[in-house]
Amino acid sequence: MLRQAWRWSVFRNTTAGTIRSLAAAFLGADCPPRRSGGPTRSFEDIPNPLSVKSQRLLQPQPARYLSLSVFISMASGGDHPSSAHHKHTNRLAQERSPYLLQHAHNPVDWYPWGQEAFEKAKREDKPIFLSVGYSTCHWCHVMERECFEDKEIGKILSDNFVCIKLDREERPDVDKVYMTFVQATSGGGGWPMSVWLTPNLQPFIGGTYFPPRDQGRRPGFKTVLMRITEQWQYNRATLESSGQRIIDALKKGTTITANPGESPPLAPDVANRCFQQLAHSYEEEYGGFRDAPKFPSPVNLMFLMSYWSANRRTSEGVEALQMAMHTLRMMALGGIHDHVAQ
Repeated sequence: MLRQAWRWSVFRNTTAGTIRSLAAAFLGADCPPRRSGGPTRSFEDIPNPLSVKSQRLLQPQPARYLSLSVFISMASGGDHPSSAHHKHTNRLAQERSPYLLQHAHNPVDWYPWGQEAFEKAKREDKPIFLSVGYSTCHWCHVMERECFEDKEIGKILSDNFVCIKLDREERPDVDKVYMTFVQATSGGGGWPMSVWLTPNLQPFIGGTYFPPRDQGRRPGFKTVLMRITEQWQYNRATLESSGQRIIDALKKGTTITANPGESPPLAPDVANRCFQQLAHSYEEEYGGFRDAPKFPSPVNLMFLMSYWSANRRTSEGVEALQMAMHTLRMMALGGIHDHVAQ
């Protein structure tokens, strides 16, 4: 018996043993897809006429057909072992972002953030639907499963809007602009973020998560899309003017004053100021920045490493590297890593 236990221990510590153990665990679970049962994040009802994947388990099959690539795909959010079985493929399949790739097979005519989408919106005079999220966001996956994988909703989106999907970890600058608008207009924010823009990229309506269908007095995503489409056709001037008033108010509140003829600060000065801000908000015990909840921000860690590279002989440079490395170590100890491929 001890000999058998030892052999089993050795077997489980091998790569093949790990894979087969995982296969047995996954194939032995026969659970239906989870439904959204938690509270939805804020978006006020749109008055009329105007005011505004959880992952599915693979089907049971012999464990010998499951490879390491399948489990890596599952760990990163993928649902299918082969792209040949997808019924829909859009432009996001050519992107590198894990978040965008997760939406590459939605029945939505997605565009990445860029000139191609902007020019299409101007050419066809359509409003833009901008959806912002990131790969580890729970409610982003819920809205994908409930809304963006729905063929009826996908057709409404593709026919009436130019649909743009954005990874906030790739473009935190764009995310910040439109999140400021959403927070100012709805009183809250979060991801997924849903914003409707004019072809000139000016927001006029925004929110966060939407359920697919109406829930009591709360409009569902389909209802919101139909109302915005109607208002864009018959009451467009009011849409654009209300959005412009909000933008003007935000500009006044965020304007940076400068003396006439004053030159912009030098790059090293900007970098030093950025470092000081991160150092001030750094949390020494557990790493990261500011108080909990602390969402991982790759752009901050990449800046600290770049800052260290340019200032290796200074105490500030050493401190920048220490902050980045300690944060990464604490993330790894906390379990934020790929549990299959490490």
